[in-house]
Amino acid sequence: MDLTPYLPWMKYLHVIGAFLFVAGHGVSLSVAMRLRRETEPSRMLAMLDLSAWALNMAGIGLLVLLVAGIVDGVVGGYFGRAWIWISLVLLIVIGGLMTPLAGIHFGRLRSGLGQRWRLKPSDPDPTPLAPAEIAVLASSRSLDWAAVVGLGGFAVILWLMTFKPF
Repeated sequence: MDLTPYLPWMKYLHVIGAFLFVAGHGVSLSVAMRLRRETEPSRMLAMLDLSAWALNMAGIGLLVLLVAGIVDGVVGGYFGRAWIWISLVLLIVIGGLMTPLAGIHFGRLRSGLGQRWRLKPSDPDPTPLAPAEIAVLASSRSLDWAAVVGLGGFAVILWLMTFKPF
């Protein structure tokens, strides 16, 4: 079956997926930066819930981005070129770096606020930390590195996909 007539639609879906992916991460990054100045635990938890919701949207965007991009790559014959493979590897590496840099940070902050995070159902709820300890968790600079890795990696992948240099 010739899918060539659908290539513009695959590119369109690929861009929509990328937009959702980046938008979700942008919300999460904005929340993370705002959490550094927040002191009210209930507001912090609400912001963490907003971040989690936005990352779910980013996950849906990633799925759309990958499916449409792979279909586009197969139909367009791009898998014989290095740029698409480098883009995929970068996406995996960046994802692997973002988990310890940002995901673990958010989980520790949730635990510090007394909310369950990746605990077994039989584990007790975590004990909330003192406000000073929560402030230390919220001000972690691992999120700065996550932003650099995420934004820098996105710029490189966007360059590869736009210019298809090799």
